[in-house]
Amino acid sequence: MRRLVTKLSGFAFARQLVRMLRLHELANWYLRHFPWVKRLPTGVIYRATRLESIPLAVEMFEKANLYDASILPANFTTFADLGCNVGYFTCWLAHLANGRKLRGLMLDANADAVAEAQWHANINQMPEVFAVYGVAGEGLQNDSAEFYLYESNICSTSHRPDTGLTGEWKRMCVPCVSVDEHWRQHFGELRCHVLKIDIEGSELSFLKTEQSFLRLVDSIMIEWHKWRTNLPEIKAFLGTHGFVLKNILEENQAMGTAFFVAQTSGSKI
Repeated sequence: MRRLVTKLSGFAFARQLVRMLRLHELANWYLRHFPWVKRLPTGVIYRATRLESIPLAVEMFEKANLYDASILPANFTTFADLGCNVGYFTCWLAHLANGRKLRGLMLDANADAVAEAQWHANINQMPEVFAVYGVAGEGLQNDSAEFYLYESNICSTSHRPDTGLTGEWKRMCVPCVSVDEHWRQHFGELRCHVLKIDIEGSELSFLKTEQSFLRLVDSIMIEWHKWRTNLPEIKAFLGTHGFVLKNILEENQAMGTAFFVAQTSGSKI
């Protein structure tokens, strides 16, 4: 079954057929009860409890196609992952840290994904990595915001795009979160070496809302979505806060990923 699930997840036509026949529900039921579990050479453990997590894990851990490790600050130990999904980015950082103690926050508005992210932190013995349920950049702490949960756990958003996705969307309200408040609650004035922003269209509103937190950040990996903002806007705003663009990691017609570093006396890069 696991081999079948892995193969099916790698082919677009097969994925469509599986969804059409509702076999993905059976596959997800199976994975919830018998997760697909792997261990990296450094001992870091990760698992998939949903079908769509498998190709994501393969791209990140087996093919190393998702992120470029060379851009990260040397000897990083702190991070914030906004739009953490099931916590694979944290596992990737733990793998690269190779034994260094990590501290950080993981944030997502999908409650199931948050629980899975916390599982990854716990199983890999990271007691100072905390998973937080909520949405960033859409309101003040203790407010609530509209959120669209897609049937796949990899593209939910506060601003539902007209992308032609044919799956089901669930409209819901989720708590608004202040990353700055959570960070200072757990870590005080400790600097954040790596901030990853993958929040499906809320990236610029997050940056404008969390300017206090930006003062603690050394580097930013940000995915921008062109139906909500563009790179010049992101670059101009971050430039006023002392960040410079170092790399455009990837870009297509819909989105892109860029890496910025802070040119401040507090930066360790």
